[in-house]
Amino acid sequence: MNKNKSGWIVGAIIVAALAVLFIIPRINNPTPPEVKAWNAAGIACVDENRTPLQQHFHPVLKVFVDGIEETIPASVGNVSRCTAEIHTHDLTGTIHVESPSATREFFFKDVLTVWGRALERPGYALEMTVDGAPSTEGEELMLKDKQQITLNYIKE
Repeated sequence: MNKNKSGWIVGAIIVAALAVLFIIPRINNPTPPEVKAWNAAGIACVDENRTPLQQHFHPVLKVFVDGIEETIPASVGNVSRCTAEIHTHDLTGTIHVESPSATREFFFKDVLTVWGRALERPGYALEMTVDGAPSTEGEELMLKDKQQITLNYIKE
């Protein structure tokens, strides 16, 4: 076999291997609907180990339903190779805001978008407090470091 032919064969093998490694998995594993919703809301996926972060802060969320604490799930915002700029790691209610943007503001509605929850719950009145004080900001509450957000749902 001449050198030209063997070069083409090696090139074809490399292209096929790259397709198997990078293209086919994307076809078989399309972007999940949650990630599409996050992206539509302006919430990006970040790689905490590779993306230089310009913001990294931690508000804390507590939710009570008729006086009983509801656990905030671990891994909210972690779906199929995507970690949202807003996510949780554990069951403590700590919200991790980690963004490559130094200027983007994050709001409570962003937490709800990533979590897939609405602020209002049918049949319940909501009392929201921020750092112990009543708040009517709801979804428009701007998130800040060490902020203590409490949602109290009381059966109507």
